[in-house]
Amino acid sequence: MPKYQAFIVDDEPLARLALREYIALTSTDIEIAGEAGDGEEALHLLKDRQDIDIIFADIKMPRMNGVELLAALRDVSFERPPLIIMLSAYGDYGYVRDSFVLGAFDYMLKAKLDEQYIAPVLHKTVEELNRREQSKAAEPELSALDEDEIVCSMLHQLSVSDGLSSSDCELDEQLKLGLNIVRKQLGEKNQKVAFIRLSQVVHFEHTKQIIMQTIRTVTNTDRNEGICRVCRHDERNYILYFTFPEQCSAMAIRSLTQAVLTDVKIRLRQFLNLHLSIGISDSANGVMQWNRLFRQAERLSLLSYYQGYDHLIYPEAERSMGAEKDNWKEAWAPFKLELLQALKDADPMRWKQSIQHGFKLLLEYFPSSPEPIKKALSDLIWETGTLMHERGMSWDKLHERFPQPVEHVRSIETWDETMEWLQLFLDALHDKLHPKLDKTAAWLSPVVAKAKAILDNHFNEDLHLSTICAMVGVSDSYLSKQFAKEIGINFINYLTNLRIEKAKEGLENGLKIYDVAESVGYVNPEHFSRIFKKVTGLSPVTYRKKCEKRPMTASYYLKHS
Repeated sequence: MPKYQAFIVDDEPLARLALREYIALTSTDIEIAGEAGDGEEALHLLKDRQDIDIIFADIKMPRMNGVELLAALRDVSFERPPLIIMLSAYGDYGYVRDSFVLGAFDYMLKAKLDEQYIAPVLHKTVEELNRREQSKAAEPELSALDEDEIVCSMLHQLSVSDGLSSSDCELDEQLKLGLNIVRKQLGEKNQKVAFIRLSQVVHFEHTKQIIMQTIRTVTNTDRNEGICRVCRHDERNYILYFTFPEQCSAMAIRSLTQAVLTDVKIRLRQFLNLHLSIGISDSANGVMQWNRLFRQAERLSLLSYYQGYDHLIYPEAERSMGAEKDNWKEAWAPFKLELLQALKDADPMRWKQSIQHGFKLLLEYFPSSPEPIKKALSDLIWETGTLMHERGMSWDKLHERFPQPVEHVRSIETWDETMEWLQLFLDALHDKLHPKLDKTAAWLSPVVAKAKAILDNHFNEDLHLSTICAMVGVSDSYLSKQFAKEIGINFINYLTNLRIEKAKEGLENGLKIYDVAESVGYVNPEHFSRIFKKVTGLSPVTYRKKCEKRPMTASYYLKHS
């Protein structure tokens, strides 16, 4: 006999009939107890129903849509609040986000409805309802405990506490209880950890909720295939703990995790425009292995520094250091002297050739360790300051364009961006050291000169490389390579830097951030703020406050009189 009562809300009779049939074929635990053709009718009927456990609600309906119904149901007093599953079309991502914020349990795409597709969602829903019932029937001292929270807390402790051992747990009853719950929910067979590293910090709580809900929806696989627990590590990182009780083949386990994590990556990109790097550990057995697996996955996720984001990174991507530490010092010290001497030369080609040698050294010695690279480069930047000091020059002017460069190089997300930024920094430093160097004679080909002029005059418009190529009459690949060769920076970074320089002028004049963003071609102020901080090392707000503290100069008054 079915245990749980469901209610369908959809304005399409055929859609209600199809869902009713699929549920009947898929789950013996769920029975359809009622239907409604729109949100208003459903709200009227549900106010008098305390027996409904599950509501399937279409997002787009006349009179009252699914999101509005979800919001209205929050004001209805239910003895047992029903779990709400939203039915959405492919283009409803904005509504899906709103639904999760309002407390939706899950969602299903109407275009994909069939027995195989809805089975995992129904299984997850029934498990949650069963868990609720078991929680009520549990002993008083345990009824207030949320097992999922205990599991996440225990897994986090096992992951980050390097000194934890089985003998320690035997001495602590609370740890022993936590371990038993972890064993009961996940088991100890074929354990694997995935460390999800977002390309940016997420500050808003409702966004974090959507991320968690999306990952949980995707990782809701059948228990015969695998078990997964999702835990938020901090505002940027999420941890997935997998076990595969029935799977013995390493190839099968890898195939399953790859399919799940690829889906997570795609959905977070679709819903929230988030880019991420996922480090995936190897497999092991035993709860005391969670620490090693966690550390390995975390380490692998940081390889996004070399590979960029939107990648799944497996253990084979990790390579050992190219040489012993002492040998590294022996090679790096002469390079630094060579670069400093090259920067003293008025010919810019000398330092440009030298820095390429330095980049090669860094990758040879630290192919999988971003932190030593960042430390070496921050130390190098610090030492270049001696060249300015020798000439009696101040860092201040250089810092207007490159604020806090020693700290900034440590915050850059990828190796490509690091190389590009450092070359820009050294180029600006070289200009300061050789102010009489005449660069006006630099020759640009007609194609590049025309493309540069378009960017300079139309930087605040929606510009794309393909558009510029059509205007100057060459292919994308040709202009991309030739522009970088002649200008010294690629098309996108030139446009970005140009916009940020123009944005600085607006901020210095006290304009509002959203006005500045729009004036330089960024429709989204949040996106503008991220780009501004990435280029300058300061947020627009901080930069404007810093400018407000500067004394007004004669040039300022002349400029604005």
